[in-house]
Amino acid sequence: MFLQRCITLGLVLSARVLANGGGAQHPISDHGVQTSSDCHNACTELVTVLGTQASYSSLPEDFRDSLYCGRQRDVTPACVLRPLTAQDVSLAVKTIAKHNCHFAIKSGGHAMFEGASNANGGITIDLVNLNALELSEDMMTASVGPGQRWGRVYEFLEKQGRVVIGGRVSSVGVGGFLLGGGISFLSRKYGWASDNIRSYELVLANGSIANINYKSHPDLYWALRGGAGNFGIVTRFELEAYELGSIWGGLSAYVLTDIRSRYQALNIARPFSFSLSHIIQSASQLVPKLAGRLGFSSTSTNVIQAFEDMIVKEKADESYLQYFVSLVYHTTPDFYAAGVLHVREKPDGNPPALADPAIMGGKPTYSTSKVRSLRSLVEEIDPYNNPGYRYLYHEITFRFNATVFQKVFDFFLEEVELIKHLPGILPVLIIQPISEISRVGNNKNGGNPFGFTDHDGPICALLTNPQWDRAEDDEEVKASVSRFTEKTMDLLEKEGLLHRWIYPNYANEKQDVFAGYGEKNRGKLREIQRKYDPEGVFSRLQPGYFKV
Repeated sequence: MFLQRCITLGLVLSARVLANGGGAQHPISDHGVQTSSDCHNACTELVTVLGTQASYSSLPEDFRDSLYCGRQRDVTPACVLRPLTAQDVSLAVKTIAKHNCHFAIKSGGHAMFEGASNANGGITIDLVNLNALELSEDMMTASVGPGQRWGRVYEFLEKQGRVVIGGRVSSVGVGGFLLGGGISFLSRKYGWASDNIRSYELVLANGSIANINYKSHPDLYWALRGGAGNFGIVTRFELEAYELGSIWGGLSAYVLTDIRSRYQALNIARPFSFSLSHIIQSASQLVPKLAGRLGFSSTSTNVIQAFEDMIVKEKADESYLQYFVSLVYHTTPDFYAAGVLHVREKPDGNPPALADPAIMGGKPTYSTSKVRSLRSLVEEIDPYNNPGYRYLYHEITFRFNATVFQKVFDFFLEEVELIKHLPGILPVLIIQPISEISRVGNNKNGGNPFGFTDHDGPICALLTNPQWDRAEDDEEVKASVSRFTEKTMDLLEKEGLLHRWIYPNYANEKQDVFAGYGEKNRGKLREIQRKYDPEGVFSRLQPGYFKV
């Protein structure tokens, strides 16, 4: 049971990609925030016209803890605005533009770097109260506010036997997830979550409120399907709703028994000492040994090869299957594990390569796979998504090759050895296929700006996303991720496997996301932005997130 709990904890923590309580008052002066006169005037005006929806002298007591990543919690805005209606958002945008104050937009607060959805010394527009949730009479669309969370959305729709293409963690907010594309448990059948938005209620840079759909504004509709927050503030999404009954899915975890042999090949030595930490590390090696003897384990080589078997040999009937593989290092006890999260809309059994003991090299150490509701799987993952820790994301898109990825995993092992001493460290790699997701999206309502072709593939997204405790360790973790990604990208480029695209929802703050869309699509996005925002409100005054 101890072994199962250790593996499951790390596996489910890795599933957080799939992206809160109260607290004390936070007076602005206590944090030494330097608020410009422009932002002071804007905040003062918003307090006057919107009353309690705007907080200036002190922040809402639950605001800081509503931000998922500790790095975002380090940022203190001059004021927080929590609008109740699209008209309130319109007023806020006009006031911000009038006073030239910088701002940020927050939906669920799961962005992973400073300033992404929280404006230091500026105005943070927190959309938490824009939480509409309705199903149309014909049950074909759901009206969802950007302040909703996916868990509540699924719970509401499940009672009607319906589902929308949304997030994989219930606490993730609707708005940012959808504007960045969004990978769902059902994406290989229906495409990116953003490909399943029928229309947007959008506040434009001049404060006007427009309904954006494929027929009314085909250019802006195209841009919003992956254009992040560069074109306005969405105050309502109309999402396609689909019939969904039971699914087959869950988490399967495997202790990896070949790490010591990899260490030897890489000349990674662990000198003997009489320290307590060394004794604990040595004793913890009984875990993979025991799992191996009992047949409840695998090897990294087998897992990586099984992933290639799935991504290269995909069959048409597997469009109902969504999966990803995580590779996780556990500090206590000291071992590596692989996890597979898989969902099949048709509950008719396991996917062959990722569940066959003959291919994986053994049975899973622990598995929750069963026939169930989609909501139950989302709820299973959510408790292990721990808000308040410090996180860092960096995404690489590439054509998968098992032989090359063995080397990438070696890079990961080398870097883990350098940072494993840091308090609370949890290094994670996640790989998931996106070829079929991209192909489906290309053929829906004029396509999207991502720039994929139907001939791209087999491609996958690789995410490195360590978790750690302390702000003083930020630079050490950032340096480690930088070394790993640089070596990985150099290798992939040398092998002709690197793809230009960068998934916005997994991107690092230093990555040029829109360059990955291709020169033509980026140029088109910029033209559309100039058309609807000629004064550059969203390009000039919203500095924290990725710019077109």
